[in-house]
Amino acid sequence: MMVDYSKYKKLNTITAKSICEMALSHVSRRWTVRENLDVERIANMTSSESNSSNAIEVDGIRFETLVPEQTVYLPKYGEETPIQFGVRITNQTSTPYRFDLPHVLPEMLDPQGHTMQMDLNKNATREVEEFDIPLIIPGKSLDFLMNAKFSWYNKNCLRLLGNASYGGIWIFWNFKPSKYQVRFTYESYLAKKKMITLKEGRTEIDSFWTGKIMTYFADIRLR
Repeated sequence: MMVDYSKYKKLNTITAKSICEMALSHVSRRWTVRENLDVERIANMTSSESNSSNAIEVDGIRFETLVPEQTVYLPKYGEETPIQFGVRITNQTSTPYRFDLPHVLPEMLDPQGHTMQMDLNKNATREVEEFDIPLIIPGKSLDFLMNAKFSWYNKNCLRLLGNASYGGIWIFWNFKPSKYQVRFTYESYLAKKKMITLKEGRTEIDSFWTGKIMTYFADIRLR
């Protein structure tokens, strides 16, 4: 099942200005996916099962928020700072299941505990690759980390960017030194999906886990 982008506001002049409280009205607000955004994904399969109290289980599948470095030093103006976060998925059932990892999306809370708006933009599509849809066999865990980055929109606005779906970008706005929280959502309602893969072209792939999950929040301290 593809992500429904209609439930997220697209980036536009009014959104960017209101979120970042920009005073420079003459600055161009246009944004496209063509920006050089290095957000490769890392997916490692392990045999260890998570015993974390922060893990949540749905029908024998455990999901846990991963934030390897919970303290992040924000970049100076004109520079960028990378950050990794993601989920650990553990298959505790007796059935192998496949997961569509590009549809794992972050949700963030600001220092006051309010949900931050996430803008999604997509003007390109890429083919599905094997690491996008790993098959997790019973008793195995997969650590999925996405590489995002903090970068400056202008001198008044620091944003966080990462990859969404196949060829899209998600953006959160207006970060300051403080404590934030992140969790991840994932939903899939089709056990079989018609996909365009890099190797085989258009094909049907089965064994997808079906359901919806929201992980627990984990802290990120920005300095």
